[in-house]
Amino acid sequence: MSAKSFSIDGTPQKRLFRSIIADYGLSTSVCELIDNAIDHWTARKRRNPVQIDLFLNVDRQLITVRDNAGGVPRDDIQLLVSPGASRDEVGFNFIGNFGVGGKRAGVALGQRVEVSSRYETNETFRFVLSDEWLAKDAWDVEVEHVNDINPGTTNVSISSLRQGFSHQDVETLQRHISEVYSKFIGNGCDIRVNGVSVGKTEFDVWAYPPEHKPKLSEFNIYPSDDQAVAVRITAGLLQDRNPIEENYGVYVYCNDRLIVAHEKSYEVGFYKGEAGVPHPDASLARTIVELSGPPELMPWTSSKSGLNWSHPTYLAIRDRIIALNTYFTKVSRRLKNVRDEQVFAHQTGEVDVIDLEGDGTAKRVVDLPLPRGRRKSYPDRLIEANAETIQKQPWTLGLVEAMGVADTISRKKIQTKNRLSLVILDSNLEIALKEFIVHRADLFRPDKYGDAKLLELFKRRHEVINLVKPHLSLDDVVWNKVRHYYDRRNKLVHERATVQITDVELEDYRAIVEQILGSLFNLKF
Repeated sequence: MSAKSFSIDGTPQKRLFRSIIADYGLSTSVCELIDNAIDHWTARKRRNPVQIDLFLNVDRQLITVRDNAGGVPRDDIQLLVSPGASRDEVGFNFIGNFGVGGKRAGVALGQRVEVSSRYETNETFRFVLSDEWLAKDAWDVEVEHVNDINPGTTNVSISSLRQGFSHQDVETLQRHISEVYSKFIGNGCDIRVNGVSVGKTEFDVWAYPPEHKPKLSEFNIYPSDDQAVAVRITAGLLQDRNPIEENYGVYVYCNDRLIVAHEKSYEVGFYKGEAGVPHPDASLARTIVELSGPPELMPWTSSKSGLNWSHPTYLAIRDRIIALNTYFTKVSRRLKNVRDEQVFAHQTGEVDVIDLEGDGTAKRVVDLPLPRGRRKSYPDRLIEANAETIQKQPWTLGLVEAMGVADTISRKKIQTKNRLSLVILDSNLEIALKEFIVHRADLFRPDKYGDAKLLELFKRRHEVINLVKPHLSLDDVVWNKVRHYYDRRNKLVHERATVQITDVELEDYRAIVEQILGSLFNLKF
């Protein structure tokens, strides 16, 4: 050091903790603590099964995370406190390497975090991170020996929560865990919430149409000169389509942990010229990306709640992801009107393995043949599918044609198309209910339900539903949705403010109306 030089203290200030917890909610924080337990288990070569218990007490607003992954050795206690500190043996299949996740997760959840751990059969230690500790400049943490807990156990108890949680929040967290850790659950890892084991939710639920089977490609990339990342990309048409949850798009796992689900952004190809804009027509397409390798080469964000789209690892495979996503999105659009017979009917089969290892191989996917467009329009296909029913029940022709009109309008480049389609669907449902009452004389006596009676009856939709409902095998969920969308229609017609109807809402209501028409007159859609 020269005579004119000087040194400064680079010790981070405590407010670092507060500045890096702003984007941490219940699910993100709890998952960081689960990640820590899984990493401890992985560091011990996963020799024994691991059990991770989450206790969330809604009444007392307390959170406890307990695992039997082996406990933390005395020499590693500092890793649980010091920002940026992480294990030296960070390596393959670990899901934590930033050195801040577990610390900020606890502090993000509560004003008091008590950590107890017993490494194997050694003595048990405990320390506390609190707001009082955060308020001090010093980083020293008092570690004390306490009565032994079970060997190989770590216990994190969080109290004085910064944000409360409800029973609904616990249910949402359970579902989130079932998705994020599906590749661990059942493979030596048991995660429990309030004593109940969480099941796993998997997304490789493929359909196997003979001409459009799922495609799989496995290869290695080298974002770092001497380290490889194993890549596995599977894409296809899905069996578990859910128009409400919009569970299509791109899913990305890093070292078996789900990072991104049902992604439908520009970064994965949802733009004009590739997969197009997200739309229910594309809702049969799914692409699953699995990356395995050193955690420092994973393209996740520090909270593991999203991807860094400019990361070298993602950029190395971006074109291939977009190519597969684009291909199956186009297939989905082409087969949207024949899903039942040409997609969902094929529940078993094999995955086609394709080679996408080299640069530029994405073009091979783009060149794959697409199903030929059908010549007949959707309204014409509806008429054809219901020809026999229309012949026997001529009054159903208008109902079928109205469904075709609603579909046609929804595809037009009209800014208010969803509003128009909703009004048509709801009006068509009301006409269908009237036709059912009029033409089922065995259920509704004509002398009782004349024109004047029907006119009065249809002024009150709920009375119409109550009259027809006992004669149909439809559950309350259907009728509750009918009431909901009837209210939406009334807001459009009778209130000053104009509500917006989303694509998801329109798709949902169309499915409801189709279900009711099928039950009323055995119509097919």
